Amino acid sequence: MHIPSSHVFEALSEKGVDQLHHANSVATACQFLRSRALLSRGTVERLGITQTPQESDDIDRRYSIWFDVFMDSVDIHHHARRANVYGPVLFVFDIGLIDRTGTGRLWVTKLNPTKWAGKSEKQRWFQDKDDLEENFVLGQFDQMVLARHSGGELPFKGHLRKIILDDPRHEDDEGIDTYSMAVGALRLAMQDVGLDIPIERRTCRQGCVCRRYWTENDDRTLKMFSPKI
Repeated sequence: MHIPSSHVFEALSEKGVDQLHHANSVATACQFLRSRALLSRGTVERLGITQTPQESDDIDRRYSIWFDVFMDSVDIHHHARRANVYGPVLFVFDIGLIDRTGTGRLWVTKLNPTKWAGKSEKQRWFQDKDDLEENFVLGQFDQMVLARHSGGELPFKGHLRKIILDDPRHEDDEGIDTYSMAVGALRLAMQDVGLDIPIERRTCRQGCVCRRYWTENDDRTLKMFSPKI
């Protein structure tokens, strides 16, 4: 259910949300930086530029959210003490990103689309501002903000505050440090369009298991950190 962006901004602000987050691979993040915008999966495909495949792609197509832009209210990696399966690059925006006319109307999920089978529209989506004020929970990972009426593109407009990048402490077959390679790719993408966004090496909380996630599967690590697909 679409909700005016000002209503979403007000309700989430009252819940203590002051940042929005989007996680992705290095290769896909570089495309966003060069576009100065978050792009939907469908938009990247339509433009014919590269992006790292995601396991949720078929589900996004099935439920007609392929051209929507997803954002989380929290840093899932930090809160869950595990790697974010969508990628090691985290874009951190101030919540002002959605407090503007260009965002149009927003939708907010109650459940992750991977759990939508057999669920009604009211079970899938928040219905209005009152529903958000009563039932939105900061830190509930299923509850995501979607830009559905922005043409599959959400320009940063000065709201991208920083990028947090995981450090897998990994080297490729040629002995190149994966983290350094990723930083270089992100910096080059910014340089191409005149951006200068701070890149912060992630500092994990005690008990975080992301290191195991990145070290147990070289193919997955290279897929997520390599600037080329």
